[in-house]
Amino acid sequence: MLEKDNPYFAKAIVNRIWKNFFGTGIVEPVDDFRASNPPTNGPLIDWLAEDFVAHGYDLKHLMHRILTSRTYQTSSLPNETNAADHRNFSRSLRRRLSAEVMADAVTRVTDVAESYQGLPQRAKAMQVWNTKLPSTFLDTFGRPDSSAECPCERDPAPTITQTLHMANSSKLVDRIKLPASRASQLAESEHPPEKIVEELYLATFSRLPSEDELKVAAGIFAEEGATRQTAAEDLLWALLNSAEFVLNH
Repeated sequence: MLEKDNPYFAKAIVNRIWKNFFGTGIVEPVDDFRASNPPTNGPLIDWLAEDFVAHGYDLKHLMHRILTSRTYQTSSLPNETNAADHRNFSRSLRRRLSAEVMADAVTRVTDVAESYQGLPQRAKAMQVWNTKLPSTFLDTFGRPDSSAECPCERDPAPTITQTLHMANSSKLVDRIKLPASRASQLAESEHPPEKIVEELYLATFSRLPSEDELKVAAGIFAEEGATRQTAAEDLLWALLNSAEFVLNH
């Protein structure tokens, strides 16, 4: 497979890695290489494949090439020239986080770990070693089907079930309410509401809230019947259910 005169292997790997980061391959479907299904950008996949081979089939090098490219760093906000483009990578296409990444992101934000059968406490979903370990969350968010002949393919499409799970899961709500959760710890702190809002935005979105967002979110703490605990819980729940958190953009 690694002979330099093999024109297929390097392109296939490059295309798969590209799809993992962009949601769609330079050749799509990702394994459908044939004359009647040409790549959207032939020179691009040729150059990436040649660079991949020249650097000893180094996957980390390939990923570095892609992730530091201007193409990967484009905004997901469309403009008048690329609003209808879904194939030429002129903008970032929003896509759902994979099951394990989503599960670990929820753990990181709530600061309450999920438990997985046979794994130590605070083990990450990325460390789950097969697709048969029970997990409603991972099944809901599209990990490979363990009953499939090859449990490796995923369905990346978002579903109503995923939305309902994030909005209504009693288990998720319980994690937000636990005394050890980020929301509870912030509510028990001496931080003013504005600081709590900023901490939750940083944990969830890795950014500070805008002026308008800060005003609206801080207002939750002043609502009739609200306490610092309920306000922090409600805000964290709302942020976890936002498109900015659920989607890679």
